[in-house]
Formats: sequence, C-alpha cells, structure tokens
Amino acid sequence: MFLTARKLPEELLYYCALKYRSALAAHHHDKIRRLEQGVLGERVYDLILDEAGHNNLYIFRDLYLLIEESVTQYDTLIVSESGIIVNEIKNFTGDYNVEASIWSRGEKDLTDDASSQLRRAVGKLMRLRGAARFNFEVSGKLIFPDENFRLFTNDDHVWNQVVLRADLKRYFNSFYNEYSGEGASKLADIIERHIVPNPYFKHRVEFDSVKHGLYCGGCGSFRLDKQQFHLLCMICGSRETNETHLVRAMSDFKYLFGDLAMTSKRMMEFTGGMVNYRTVYDTLKNHCYIDKKGNHTVYRFKYYDFEEAMQKSASKKRYKDYIIKF
Repeated sequence: MFLTARKLPEELLYYCALKYRSALAAHHHDKIRRLEQGVLGERVYDLILDEAGHNNLYIFRDLYLLIEESVTQYDTLIVSESGIIVNEIKNFTGDYNVEASIWSRGEKDLTDDASSQLRRAVGKLMRLRGAARFNFEVSGKLIFPDENFRLFTNDDHVWNQVVLRADLKRYFNSFYNEYSGEGASKLADIIERHIVPNPYFKHRVEFDSVKHGLYCGGCGSFRLDKQQFHLLCMICGSRETNETHLVRAMSDFKYLFGDLAMTSKRMMEFTGGMVNYRTVYDTLKNHCYIDKKGNHTVYRFKYYDFEEAMQKSASKKRYKDYIIKF
C-alpha cells in the first residue's frame, strides 16, 4: 500500500510558475524538461506497480530522510518482512554504456552516475539500521521506465542492479509472496520518524521582479477578459472561474516568494486587480490557513500546489472551468 503521495517536485513548481511571469534562460527550460521527464518516469513506475498490486507491501514515495544529520532523497522505498528495497527511478532515454564502473553517454562520462547514487542511498539506510538498533536487510535497484533507454555493459554487477521497462512488471510480480507483518510495521515506523521536508529547495524571487496578473491555464496568456464569474482568455478561448485563477496565483505565490507573507493587499497587487477585493478575500479564507499577527492577517496556502487544491475543492465549486489545452 502507498503510505506517501507522489508529488510534483518543488523545483518544477517554482519554474512552472516563473516561466509565465519572467523570461527564462535556455538552461532553465532544459531544467524544466528534465524535471518533467523525471515526473513522467515516476508516473509510469507507479502505474505498473498499481497494476501488479502492492497491498502486501508498505510503499514510501518521494521522501526525504534525515539520517545522521544529513538528508537523503528517495524515489521509492519498498518495505516488507524481508527488509527495505530502494528503487531509484531514472527516466533516461537513449544509449548508455558502463565500462570499468564508469557510466557514459556518447563521448561524455557521467560524474554522478546512477550506480553511485544508488550505493549512497543504500548506504544511508544501513546507517539508519545501526542507529535504530533494529536489524533488517537493505538492497536496491535502478529502475529505467523509458522504453527507449538502452544499456550496454558486460558488468554483471550492473545488470543485477538494473530493471528495464520490459522487465518492470515481472520485477513487481516477484514481490507477490512478500508480506508486511510486525517487522515490516516496525520498519515503516522507523522510516516515518525520519521523514523531513525537502531542505534543498531554496529558489526565491523578489516580489516586484516578476510579472503580476492572472494568466490562462490553457495557453498561459495574460490577455483575459473579465466576465461575471469567469475570466475569458482572448487567445485560446479558455474560460476559468475567478476562484480557479486566484488559487493558481496562491500556489505561484507560495513557490515564487517562499516566506514572504501572503496578505490580501499583496494578493490584490499580485493578481493585478483583475478580481475585486471581496472575491480575493473570500478565496483566501477558503483556501488558506489564517494567522493573526497584531493588526495584520497573514494567509498560508492549505495545499501542496494548485492541482491538489483543485482536486480537494472540486465538489465545492459552484461554477465550472472550460479549458482548451494546446
């Protein structure tokens, strides 16, 4: 069973918000493509795991563990009575070669290769085993879910680490006879006690350095026409409610400005006055936690991101969105 949700990387949410409100350099667009490729690989992995079944296992996804004063990120941890298996998901595409433990693609050697990353991740859990004073087995696999990934190597040790897309369902089926009893439950508890927020996401921009206003969820245009309960995109024809636009702006605010206090005044400025104050105020109350600081009211977005907010509030929405995707 899944114990943690797979969420979009904070860095990707930051860049996705920034790309509509600022001119990004080419390497930033490359970064977005790499992050989106990684997300796609994780979704393929989760889909095939769902098809194979996992109710007899504890599955942790997309987590950061604090072990001996340092934090390590894990794509997936599979926990059963047999111990913990690390699955590092690498959605690589193209031809890769491994010779004398050196990974390369074309003429370029990879300095931080997949095997080294897996070795560090497994090693950290071995340290956790010692600190927790609870004996359990730790192993790991490199998962390559892209059908266009090809690996060339004569190293049997590497092949023993690797699971390719064609073998992924067979790999998941190998857990059919595993089970989660008292030992697995204790292991899951140990992991949960060491989960921490992502400490590495530090990207921030100044409030006045980015474009203010509301933009279309279909094409990203800021050319919107105000209607009674909706904003109509003059470029693609998408029509989204005032609430949808404001919730998207709140999510952008969270990832662009970090600890900057979200106030009704700042949200009016950030949204470019496209929606009246009463609507902004009501939407803040419905989708944020409220902190009183003296005479000031500060709002904290309740949700991880825009998509989670839309999913959890869908049944409460009075008006619908009509989005044309390109």
